[in-house]
Amino acid sequence: MQEISFKVSGIYCENCVRKVYKALSTLKGVIDIQILPNFDKGYAEVHLKCERKTHKEEIENVINEISQETPYHEYRVIWVKHRAFF
Repeated sequence: MQEISFKVSGIYCENCVRKVYKALSTLKGVIDIQILPNFDKGYAEVHLKCERKTHKEEIENVINEISQETPYHEYRVIWVKHRAFF
């Protein structure tokens, strides 16, 4: 099992959230999608659980596809580095 977290910029409404959710659900092996939008700042935190290894390029490709289909918003994946706090 693989868990992936990242942000998507260009999220300003629930319709944006639905488009991102629908796009991510087309990835093979995805078993859970959590999208936590911050409309004021124009992004969403995304957490995926996958039953197989999902490459960053696959995620970027599906997000880029919906960005090209949407004339009003440009969606972009922002990879977040996790820090260990001691």
